Amino acid sequence: MKISPMDVKQQQFKLKFRGFDIEEVDSYLELIANELEELNKENETIKAELKKVEQEIEEYKKAENDFRKVIASAQDFKRDAIEKANQESQIIIKQSEIKAKEILKGTEEKLFKLEKDIAELKSTKMQFEVQMRAVIENHLKLMDIMKQEEGKK
Repeated sequence: MKISPMDVKQQQFKLKFRGFDIEEVDSYLELIANELEELNKENETIKAELKKVEQEIEEYKKAENDFRKVIASAQDFKRDAIEKANQESQIIIKQSEIKAKEILKGTEEKLFKLEKDIAELKSTKMQFEVQMRAVIENHLKLMDIMKQEEGKK
């Protein structure tokens, strides 16, 4: 049962022979009522502060939830960014491998052509040497023939 300061102030006691001093009882009741009123005010203040603290706690809980969501979102973004970077790096590696194969193929084709050209040049040189030798030999024979004819005269 809650007793209010008003209840204390309005409380009446029966009078009996050799009873209490009414003024002293009234004075004491007034003192208790005032003290009870102070305690009630203090209690109300504490309840209001508690309510404010509870609201702040709720706000902090909401902020914590929001912060957790932001962290989760950032972690998702980080994971997605890493995954995308890995995919892009794989694509770059594949493209580089393809380009390297193309360059190697082009280089091999050039090497083959150069080797073919060298072989043709060697063949041409040989033919030239054979032809030169034949021309020189023909000239030498002609010179021998001419010397012989001169010697006959």
